[in-house]
Amino acid sequence: MKNKITHIISLSYSLAKANFKVRNEASYLGILWYLLSPLSFFLIILHLRTTLSLDQGIEHYPVYLLLGLIMVNFFSQSVASSIDIIRSNANYIKTMKVNYEVFILSTVFRATFSHLFELVLVGVTLALLDLSLFGVIYYIPILVLYFFFTLGVCFLFSAIGVYFNDLKNLWTIASQLLLFATPVFYLVKEESPLHSLNLFNPLFGFLAAARDVTIYGTLPSLQLILVLIAVSVFFSALGLFIFNRLKRSFAELV
Repeated sequence: MKNKITHIISLSYSLAKANFKVRNEASYLGILWYLLSPLSFFLIILHLRTTLSLDQGIEHYPVYLLLGLIMVNFFSQSVASSIDIIRSNANYIKTMKVNYEVFILSTVFRATFSHLFELVLVGVTLALLDLSLFGVIYYIPILVLYFFFTLGVCFLFSAIGVYFNDLKNLWTIASQLLLFATPVFYLVKEESPLHSLNLFNPLFGFLAAARDVTIYGTLPSLQLILVLIAVSVFFSALGLFIFNRLKRSFAELV
């Protein structure tokens, strides 16, 4: 079992690295493409913040906004890529004996590579605001938990996506709603209905913890840390369980 897990992780990492490299080789801008999407949205919202009063009560708003954008982007892009990953690798699944988990894990690894490049923008923004860069280092443990939470959701959606062809279209709509429902570019007051709704949104907790350590240099509360650990373990276990139950029919359906 240990050798199998090690093999899956190693193969997933190599596949993600190869896909990341191939994608960049065919582009003039290379890895800059990974930065343009969050950067362009960041600049637009930053330009409109005064007009829309988005930054009221938010200290160091540029970092607050950028960190929220890249974290939600990491999650949304990972799930979107995982939904049809099994179908897009139908030839391998039908002709070769392969661990299906490799495809999903490589998808999240590839998104992680992009996310690490996006963190460079966070570091630059912190420096411009004369804030400590050590916050980026403290963000890494939160990213690890966020990785496993995202991986669990990706396992879940990739399995359901084999059975439900319209899932990717639905996720396109759902991810847009998630972006605006989650306090990415605004602050939610504790007494508001939106705050109560976000208590059931795992992204809300991860964003709060990441902003605490990265921007404000404070540790999240013990309660929040325990909640994030529980969420990561729960979704990882749930996603992998459902994936393993459904994967027996993948070869027949793709």
